[in-house]
Amino acid sequence: MLQRIQTLLLAVVAVAMLSVTALPIWEKSSATLNEKVTLTSFALEHCKGTTCVSSDSTVFILLLAIVSAVLAAFSITQYKKRMLQMTLGLVNSIMIATVLGYTFYQVFKVGIPMFEPESQGSYGAGFIAAVLAMLCNMIANRFIRRDEMLVKSADRMR
Repeated sequence: MLQRIQTLLLAVVAVAMLSVTALPIWEKSSATLNEKVTLTSFALEHCKGTTCVSSDSTVFILLLAIVSAVLAAFSITQYKKRMLQMTLGLVNSIMIATVLGYTFYQVFKVGIPMFEPESQGSYGAGFIAAVLAMLCNMIANRFIRRDEMLVKSADRMR
């Protein structure tokens, strides 16, 4: 049963959450002040010119993204236990939402006020990957639930 659409969607979730760990999530730069702030899954770095002024650890994003990717990969193998698979999908949705929430906190409360607060910066591929993972996880859960309802209706007919 590994050929189901939810397997493909859960694989996309795993790859997307692993890409969050490797790609920049958000960045803001100022040409006039020669400053740059970059948020990755490892740190929020504030650089002036070529020297980094401050670096705050964001390993929380890294850990949650890795756990979420592993959970999605594990969920793929649990296709015979649809209720467990739905529960794992729910837990994974909570983890991805926590990653997105912590990212928003780092961007709006720490990153934007560093310099030129009127400039918002831009979200990178890591943020887009996290949003894609959230959408694919929700759609996969819907397909898993549809399979469970189909099995229950077939059991009633017997």
